[in-house]
Parts: sequence; structure tokens; C-alpha cells
Amino acid sequence: MFSPTLKHTLLALCISLPVASASLVVTYAESPNEVNSTLSGTSVFNFNNLSTGTHENVEWSGVGTLDKVHILNADSYGGAVDPGFSTGSPYIVQADFAGVTSTTLTLDAPHAYFGLWWSAGDSQNILEFYSGITLVGRFTTATLLDRLATDDSYLGNPRDRDLNSGENYAFINFFGQEGTTWDRIVLSNGPGSGFESDNYTDRAAPWNPETDGPMPGKPLEASPLQSGLAG
Repeated sequence: MFSPTLKHTLLALCISLPVASASLVVTYAESPNEVNSTLSGTSVFNFNNLSTGTHENVEWSGVGTLDKVHILNADSYGGAVDPGFSTGSPYIVQADFAGVTSTTLTLDAPHAYFGLWWSAGDSQNILEFYSGITLVGRFTTATLLDRLATDDSYLGNPRDRDLNSGENYAFINFFGQEGTTWDRIVLSNGPGSGFESDNYTDRAAPWNPETDGPMPGKPLEASPLQSGLAG
């Protein structure tokens, strides 16, 4: 969530790696009303079994550990559509008001796919992928979701498009290509807003067109990782 004047400034890709790498991170958005990935063979962590408030060292069985999470009940800014919850499911937030401004998911092994329902995207939301100490990819809501700006069907909470109708909501897929993997994912947020998300989705194996078919969703970005900062 963020102030209305910044609602339409959403997700830019800013990727940096050592010069030797030429790998790719490809991002795809699912259809506007989809709150889960359509990729098969994934593991999903939906936060539905966690009470509201802050939790530390949360285990995602078979995937890794989340160092600190803050859970909220569904509201206009977050909480995915879920058949078990009439008004939306619990969701995770990084925000000053929550006392948790950063969450790190440490994976048990290198993985090549991650997805999440990125709700109420604003310019303070930051998502970073690391392999060891190397920054593989850094995404903010400055241009990635901005690529959805011409499609009004992503505006507003899909439970009711009149809820927070000035911000985009989309399930975003991140695919490691050409051998790109990561073993740590960091979600963080600046002051004055919250990074709301839900339905974290993981798969160790990279996308394989022969077994997975076309990449699911709407293409947003497919860029070679540029030389620059190490993590």
C-alpha cells in the first residue's frame, strides 16, 4: 500500500552480477484474477496456518526457512482469494508498522523458480535474489508491474476491484534461465508503506519447455544480468 499519488509507479528491473555471468531471470505475470502460479510441480507456502503477528524461523518443509515474518488478516491491500476464507486469506507484510521491514527466505539448496502473489505493489517494495553473496536479481515496484499499467484488469484487489483500485495486483513468476539459480531471497520495504504478498511458490528445477510447455502467464521482462554490484 502507498499514497495514491504513487499508485501507478510499479515494478522496474535492476539486475546486477559479476561481469562473467550472462545468465537470465525471466518474469511472467499470471492472468489478472489468478492468485497462484499455473506452473506444475511446485511447493506453495500460503501462511494460512500462522496466527497474526510476528514469527521467527518459520520452516517451509522441503524448501527452506523464513527468518522473520509478520502476518495480517486479509484486508484491501492483501490476502489472496482462497476457498477456505470468505474474505481472503492471511498474508505476509514487510513494513515499519509491523516491526518487520525485511524477510529472508534461505533455501535448502539452489533453486531456479520462485513466484508470489504481489499485491498492492508500490515503489517501496524490493525483492532480491542471491546466489551465495552474489546478487542475482533485484526487482522493485518502479517498473516491473508498470508493464501492466496499460491493462486496467490488474488494478484493485481481485476479491473486489473497488478495493484499493489504484494499485496493481498480480501473481509474478521468476524463472532462472541458462543455469541461473539462487539460494536466498530477500523481501524488504522502505518507510511509509508495506510490501504485501501471499502464496509463495517454489520449485528447484528450472523451467523445461519439453515438460512444462510454454512459460505460464504474460511476459514482463527477459534481460541479461548486467555487470555491476556484487551482493
